[in-house]
Amino acid sequence: MVKFKKTLSILLVLIPILLHAQDITIHGNVIDDLNGTPLVGVNILIENTSQGTVTNHLGEFSISMSRSDPATLVFSYIGFETQKISVSKSTEKIVVRMIEKVILGQEVVVSASRVEEGILRSPVTIEKLGLMDLQQMATPNFYDGLYAIKGVDMIVHGLTFRLPNTRGFNGPTNVRMNQLVDGMDNAPPGLNFAAGNIFGLNPLDIESVELLVGASSALYGPGGMNGTLLMTSKNPLEYTGLSASAQTGLMHVNADYTNAPKPMVDFNIWYGQRLGKKWAYKITAGYLQAEDWHGSDYRDRTDLSDPTLTRQNNPGYDGVNVYGDDIIVPVNLMDLAPTIADQVAQSQGYAPGTPEYDNVYNRVVAVMPDQVISRTGWQEKDLVDYSTRNLRINGALHYKINKKTEAIFQGGYGNGTSVYTATNRFSLRNFEILSGKLELKGDNYYVRTYGLVESSGDTYDAGTTGLLMNESWKPSEVWYQDYIQNYLTLALTGNSFEASNKFARLVADNRDEFGNQFNPNSPAIPVPGTPEFESLFNTITTSPVNEGGSKVVDKSKLWHTEAFYNFADKIKFMELMLGGSYRLFSINSEGTIFADTPGSPILINQFGAFTQLSKKIFQEKMKLIASARYDKNEFFEGRVTPRFSVVYSVDNDADRNIRASIQSAFRFPTVADQLVNLNTGRFIVVGGLPYVQALNNFDTNPVYPLSGSNPISDKPITDNGPYVIPAFIPESVTALEIGYKGMHFNRKILFDGYVYRNTYNGFLAKQALAQNPNTPEELRYQTTISTDFPLITFGWAAGVDYLMPKNYLLRANVNYNSLQTTEDQPAGFQSGFNTPNYRFNISLSNRNVFRNIGFTINWHWQEEFLWQAEFGEGMIPAYATLDASISKQLVKLHSSLKIGASNLLNQYYTTNLGSAQIGGLYYITWTLEDLFKK
Repeated sequence: MVKFKKTLSILLVLIPILLHAQDITIHGNVIDDLNGTPLVGVNILIENTSQGTVTNHLGEFSISMSRSDPATLVFSYIGFETQKISVSKSTEKIVVRMIEKVILGQEVVVSASRVEEGILRSPVTIEKLGLMDLQQMATPNFYDGLYAIKGVDMIVHGLTFRLPNTRGFNGPTNVRMNQLVDGMDNAPPGLNFAAGNIFGLNPLDIESVELLVGASSALYGPGGMNGTLLMTSKNPLEYTGLSASAQTGLMHVNADYTNAPKPMVDFNIWYGQRLGKKWAYKITAGYLQAEDWHGSDYRDRTDLSDPTLTRQNNPGYDGVNVYGDDIIVPVNLMDLAPTIADQVAQSQGYAPGTPEYDNVYNRVVAVMPDQVISRTGWQEKDLVDYSTRNLRINGALHYKINKKTEAIFQGGYGNGTSVYTATNRFSLRNFEILSGKLELKGDNYYVRTYGLVESSGDTYDAGTTGLLMNESWKPSEVWYQDYIQNYLTLALTGNSFEASNKFARLVADNRDEFGNQFNPNSPAIPVPGTPEFESLFNTITTSPVNEGGSKVVDKSKLWHTEAFYNFADKIKFMELMLGGSYRLFSINSEGTIFADTPGSPILINQFGAFTQLSKKIFQEKMKLIASARYDKNEFFEGRVTPRFSVVYSVDNDADRNIRASIQSAFRFPTVADQLVNLNTGRFIVVGGLPYVQALNNFDTNPVYPLSGSNPISDKPITDNGPYVIPAFIPESVTALEIGYKGMHFNRKILFDGYVYRNTYNGFLAKQALAQNPNTPEELRYQTTISTDFPLITFGWAAGVDYLMPKNYLLRANVNYNSLQTTEDQPAGFQSGFNTPNYRFNISLSNRNVFRNIGFTINWHWQEEFLWQAEFGEGMIPAYATLDASISKQLVKLHSSLKIGASNLLNQYYTTNLGSAQIGGLYYITWTLEDLFKK
C-alpha cells in the first residue's frame, strides 16, 4: 500500500509535466494585405473554444494549445474578412494577411453611454468615423468632411475655422455643441466655443471621431444642447513609428478679388515609440499656411435683395463686408432739413416770418430728400489679415502602471490666424492656446485634470477698426458739416441730387474717384497701401479697445478636474456609473471686451455630478438607461438634467434595433452672454447679467425695444413703455426622439433614421434696445435675454448605407429641421434658428478598385434659409458642392498619394451673412506611414 501511494504521488507530479510537453505555442504576425502594415488588436480565437488572444502594437501574437491534434485559429478584425488558419504541432510561425472588407454596423462606440457598445444598439443617435473613414474622406482633412454626416450643419468662417452643429440654431459661434479632445474641452475659455480644429488634433493623430447627435448634457455637462463631438488621439502604447504628410493645393480659382489662384500648404508629422514595456511617448507637429477665403459680399445692407445698390448710386450705402461706412447715428437729410433751412435763411439776414425767409427756407427743404447719408468705408480685404496660419504642437507620455491602469501626461500648443464673424468681423492674429493634462485611468474609472490658457495675441475687431479710422482722420461731426455745406452749394443752384451728392462726398472725403487728393491742404481719407493708411491702421489695431483702439485682449484661463467610476465589477445585476467635475474660469480681457478691469480677472466657479443606471431585460433584448446630472454655476441656480432611454433588439442577432429617449440638456450662458461690455461703434453689446447691464445704467435709465432685430437701423418703440428684461437664467431643452437602426438584405444595407421634437425654455437670444430714444443722447444696445416663452423645433433624418458588389459603398442621407414655435415674438427679438429645412448628401466610395487605387465622391445640397445674428440678417442662398478624391497606396514606399478637390465645380457659396465666400480647393497629399515601428 505504501508503494502504491508513492507511485501515485509520482504520477500526479509527472502528468501535468507530460501534458505540458504536448502543448504547442504558435507565434505569428498579422498584417494588412493591402499595404503590409501590422494590425493592432486583431482578435484570435481557437475555434470552438473560449481560448484566445489579441495582436500587440507590432501585429504580433502567440497562443498556446494544450493538444497536438490540428486546430483552427480564427482571426477577426473590424473592416476585414475573418480568416481561419489550420495549425498543428509542426507549425512554427505564421504570417496572416487580412483582406479588407467593408462590413456595415460593426463599429463600437463609447460616447452614447460612456461604455463600449455596438453602434447598432446605441440608445441615442450617434455617428462614428474610424481610421478608415477618416482616411477615405474626399475633403483635404477630416474636420472639413464632417458636414457629410447625417444631420450635421457646417458654418464656415474660413479655411481652418469651421463649426459643426446639429438640430438647428446655428450661429457664428456655436455654443450649443460640446467638443472634446481626449476628454478635454476644446473651447478656449474666453471664446467659449471651439474654433474649429485650429486648436484640435493633428490629422495624423486621429484614431476616431464620435458625434453624439442631440441633447447630451446628462453625460457630458452643460453646453451639449445640440450634440457632443468627441475626438480621440492615438495611444503610443498601441501605435508606434513615424508618419508624415505633405499637402499642397490651389485656392481662389476664378475669384473676383484676385488675378490668379493662391497656394495652400499643410505639413504634419507624428512620431511615437515605446520605452520598454511600460513607457511610451508621442510627439506631433503640424503647420498650415494659405491665403484665407475672402469676405467679399458688397451688397448694401439697406436692401440685400437689390445687388445693384453701390456707393456710387446710394449715398446711404452700408456694405456687408465694408467697414467704416456703418451708420452710428442715422443722418437723414429730410430730418435735418428744418434746422439747416432755418440756419441758411437767418445766415442771409432774413428773419423768420418774412417772405424772404420763407423763400430760402422752402428752397432748402425742397432739395433735402428722405435720404440717409453714410460715410465712405473700406473693403474687408484692406482691413483684415487673410494670411491664415495654423501651428499645432502636441506631446504625450504614457505609463502602463499595470495591465489595467495607465497614467497619461499630455500637453499641447496651438497658434492660429484666421477671420471670423461675430458682432463684427474679427481678425484673429496669433491667437494662442496652451493646454496640459494629467490623467489616471483603468478599465472602469478615470481621474483627469487639465488646464487651458489662451492669449488673443494681436486679434482685433475689423469693423471697429474702420469706424475708428474714419473718426481719426476726420470726425463725423466735421465730415457731415462738410458734406451738407457742399451738397447745398450745388443743390441750390439747380444741380441734380446725384451730382450734388457726388460733389459733396468728394469734398468731404477730399478724394476724387481715382484716389487723388482734392485739396492738398486738408486731410483726406487714407488710401489702402499708402504709408498714411498703414500708420493709422497699425495705431488703432495695436491699441486696446478700452484705450480707443480695436485690439482685443483676452488672457483667460480654465482649470477643470473630473472623475468617473463604473461599478460593473462590483454590481452584477445592473450597471451603475458615477462621475463629477469642477471647473474654474478666470476671465481676463483687461476691460477690452468683458466687464472686468485690468489686473482684476473675473473668477467663475462651476461644478457638477452625474449618475447613470442601466439594466438589460427580456433575455438582454431590451436595455433601459436612466441618468441624471446636477450642475451649479456661481451666477446661476443649480440645474438637474435627466435622461431616460430604451433600446430594443427586434431580432436575436441585435441587427435591428428600435431606440427611444426623453432627455434634457441645458447650458449656462456663455462668458460673452454674461459679461461682454463692448462698444462696437454702431451700438454697445451688453451681457445679460444684471450687474453688467447696470454698468450701462439699465437700472436707472429705462431701455426700449426696437421695431426689429437690427440695432442700427430699426426704430425705437415707446408706445408700450420701457422694456422689462426677463430674468436671466440658463437655457434648457427637453428632447423627445424615436429612432431605428438596422441591417437588412443579408447585411448589405444599413438603415438609420430618427424623428425628434425639442422644446427650449429660457432660450438665450439677442434683444435690440435703445436708451433715450429719439433724442441726440440716444444709445443703441444689443443684449442677451432669456425668453419667457418656449421655442419648439421638429426634425427628422434618414440615412442608407448600401454595400455593393466588390466593396463599393453607396451612402445617402437626408435631414429636415424646422422652427415651429407659434408664440408671438416681441419686437427686436432674434431666434437665430439659422438652419435650412432640408439638406442632402450622397456618396460613393471604394478603397481598392484596382491595384490599391481607391476613390470617394460626395455631393451635398442644402436649401436657402434666413440668417439672424448680431452682424446682420439676410437670406443665405441654397448651394450644392461636389467633393472628390482618388488615392493610391504605395506599399513598397510605406506611403500613399491622394489627389482631390473640395467644391470641385468651384461654385462659390457662403454659410452665414458676412463670412467668407468658399470656392474650390484642389489638393494633392502625400503621406508616409509607420516607419521605424518597434
